[in-house]
Amino acid sequence: MILGLAALMPVLVLITVAAITVAQSAQVPLVINGKLNGDGVPVGWELEAFHGNHQIKLDALQNGRFGIRLVSEGSSFGLYKTVDLDLNEFPILSWKWKVGRLPPAGDIREKSKDDQAAQVYIAFPAMLRFRSPTIGYLWDSNAPVGTIADGHSTVTPIKIIVLQSGKQRLGEWVQERRNVAEDYRRLFGKDSVPKVGRVAIWTNTQHTKSSAEATFADLQFLRAK
Repeated sequence: MILGLAALMPVLVLITVAAITVAQSAQVPLVINGKLNGDGVPVGWELEAFHGNHQIKLDALQNGRFGIRLVSEGSSFGLYKTVDLDLNEFPILSWKWKVGRLPPAGDIREKSKDDQAAQVYIAFPAMLRFRSPTIGYLWDSNAPVGTIADGHSTVTPIKIIVLQSGKQRLGEWVQERRNVAEDYRRLFGKDSVPKVGRVAIWTNTQHTKSSAEATFADLQFLRAK
């Protein structure tokens, strides 16, 4: 019996080490696996379309990675992924985006011009889904970088931060990194942070009746360093 237990010890140690490694994973990727389902939607993501037609494409990147390209022609639509994530463990959201076309008149500061080529939204589930507090990170056409605004929804509490603005970095991959936990506390005036329930990428041009194109890649939640 003693010999048997001794033989099992290395195996148990390996299992324990593997469990610790998984539990201490440094990141939670929002996978883009390069496959479309029968409806032309990236596998693992869900489509939400508010206005007009949607155009979705997958772009092959380096090292087997893929980006999701959204093209808007007077439309409003996006893709979302349902998650169950504790921001106390993974407070940082990191991603890359590239804008090919901007809606020229788009401006988050005016409801009639509320169009942006690229948007990333983090939603925190409420009992009523449409009441879920939401943070939006935007690449706006005209509102200055650093602009903080309320969304124009009359029912959903949305807080907006403009991270990029205008044509200066058009056609260029831009890396973003936000401490979502800190943003939530600051924007909503709360001490505690709820779990994340949904992450969405979005584009819209229906208000200004224009067009836009943006690609998103490498979305992941990270531990704070």
